[in-house]
Amino acid sequence: MVSDDPWQGLTPPAAPGKISAHRVDADHPWDFFWARDAEGRFLLVLGYAGTTGPKRKDHLPKLRGIEASDLPGEEPGRRLLVLRLLDEQLRDPFVRLAKDLVDATQSAVSESDAVRKAVTRLWRWHYLLRGGGQDRLSEQEQQGLIGELLLLERLLLPRLPAADSVAAWGGPLGSPKDFTVGRVALESKAHRGAAPPYVAISSEHQLDDDGLDALFLIVVELDRATTVSPEGTDLSAVARRVQERVQLADPGAAEAFEAKLAATGFRWDDDYTASPWVEGRTTFYLVDEDFPRIGSSDAPAGVSEVRYRVALAACQGHEVEEATVVLRATPKAGA
Repeated sequence: MVSDDPWQGLTPPAAPGKISAHRVDADHPWDFFWARDAEGRFLLVLGYAGTTGPKRKDHLPKLRGIEASDLPGEEPGRRLLVLRLLDEQLRDPFVRLAKDLVDATQSAVSESDAVRKAVTRLWRWHYLLRGGGQDRLSEQEQQGLIGELLLLERLLLPRLPAADSVAAWGGPLGSPKDFTVGRVALESKAHRGAAPPYVAISSEHQLDDDGLDALFLIVVELDRATTVSPEGTDLSAVARRVQERVQLADPGAAEAFEAKLAATGFRWDDDYTASPWVEGRTTFYLVDEDFPRIGSSDAPAGVSEVRYRVALAACQGHEVEEATVVLRATPKAGA
């Protein structure tokens, strides 16, 4: 049990670079501490063996007003996962976040599992603090995420190392492009076959190819299954399939994949089996200079966050074969 003021009785240390700390809960199986640094800022710290932590620094999210970092501990071979409150106006959300991490790791079966659960939970908070909902994903969010996962599963993972494939997936982190491989970008759109023949573009940057060698728009038809169908699948099934493939190829990449899934608002605890989808045709378009779009250079000065729709009928002259996308986005496949 944690108190209403978890830092009660802690005074900032006099020496720079040091912290004063007390254990969160003597009965908690993992080494969580409430702490304060020399600047008086409030911290939550998880100590762990260096071999069990995040494999790369970019596996930690950037949270508004909260710094997440992975630092060496004072004892040899130990490291610290540190959450530091930078904006005291966010103290209440920070306390809720910290307590949520402590609770979420209570059931971890190992220290490495505890760190993984903590990092995954951090990415969930990244989603919530940037304006995501608290409940399971909406149908539109499910549809969009399935489209991205199918692209990852079928286009990138068979041709690139798992770590590179997962690293290319920037959509969950707020990148204007869903996937970027070198100087080639892929934008995924899921579209209902019976819906009006348009795709929604969320900003003037999404179909902007400035600085790229190639940009492709990939539209997959996904319709809600009206009856139980052997061809139907749900979000959890697709996510599990991709997770198992990444885990088999590279356990380190699986950690990054889990973090990005959490950043979309996806949770394994949510049940999506009652929301099956049936996949239709996938169409590939090359976004070139004649493609119907609004780029950043087209928006007048002072205008930003331009939202618009592109009629798919106007894109027909830009359709390309999947092999063209594969050759440009995964050059090793064509070597």
